[in-house]
Amino acid sequence: MNKTFKKTLLVAAVAALSASASMASETGKTNLMFPYVSSGANAYTFLTISNGGTQSTAATVHFIYGMKATTATNATGCEHGDGNGTLTANDVLQFEMSNKLNLVTALANGDTNNSFPWTGGADKAGFLLLNNDGPAPIAGQNSLYGSAVVVDTASGLRLAYSTQGFNTDSSQAPDYTINNTGVAGGPEPLNGATPTATGLTTASLNHQLTWYATPTVSTSWFVIPLGTEALMSPSSSVGGVTGSFSMTSSDGATGGAYDMKEAFSSGALSTTVTCYGTITRDLMLQSTALANSAKGGMASLATTVTTASSGGVNANKAMVFQNQSTTAINGSATNFINRAAHR
Repeated sequence: MNKTFKKTLLVAAVAALSASASMASETGKTNLMFPYVSSGANAYTFLTISNGGTQSTAATVHFIYGMKATTATNATGCEHGDGNGTLTANDVLQFEMSNKLNLVTALANGDTNNSFPWTGGADKAGFLLLNNDGPAPIAGQNSLYGSAVVVDTASGLRLAYSTQGFNTDSSQAPDYTINNTGVAGGPEPLNGATPTATGLTTASLNHQLTWYATPTVSTSWFVIPLGTEALMSPSSSVGGVTGSFSMTSSDGATGGAYDMKEAFSSGALSTTVTCYGTITRDLMLQSTALANSAKGGMASLATTVTTASSGGVNANKAMVFQNQSTTAINGSATNFINRAAHR
């Protein structure tokens, strides 16, 4: 997990660059999700939050971090950290999430409002959820927009993304499982078909996965099981929403994967992720299917997230981002990241 996680640090944050065109247009939101932030020893995460609302006095914005060590396993839950900041109308908050650099002082930008930095330690990564501490934006309340820049001076990581396509219109309590309709909703559209493969009949075939030949290209997927704000980063314990992931045929009748000649090899596994994590073919395929699809292939991703775990109105919601890493282009590792295609 350690090597896999470090190799895929890029995935969650840059995923916004490839947000689906079906996602809601960029309008001010009640709630924002920053899907990747880092407090790594050599990392800087610069967050920008702006307010298109009409609140003339400082209004509360609530920060909720879900973080775990970069060496943690997929089964490890996230640590919770939360607190309040403030915004006024037409206002902008800019800060480095771990307070490694004080932007108000460094940039002399005159900002007098408050942010809420992460104080739970270095070498951790995760996500940040933000709400305007009230119902849907109306006159006199915050209408939120967000963006982030993540820089890691050791790994060479350079990322920039907006929160567009990762928000939810749901307010009290914020629910990231709400179906995206193209003009409103959460970050994921309607669930795909239900597979009939043994052990997967409560899952949904929400994403179509492809990969290049190994070892020329190393492919993994960064996943965030979705739920309500309160359960994605619970305050009562180290935890988060848990999801199970497997690979199936396109019709969902059999677990396994296709090779580049459309030949299907059966034999799947299921792997579990709590809060967020990185999954690979070797965690979702048995040895024969894994070997037969090593030169590239395709599979449908079967996702199981119960409403009991997520607290949301819809089951089986997860954001999935693909990372493909290769040294074949210039001799050093080059990462190509995209949001996985939704079925």
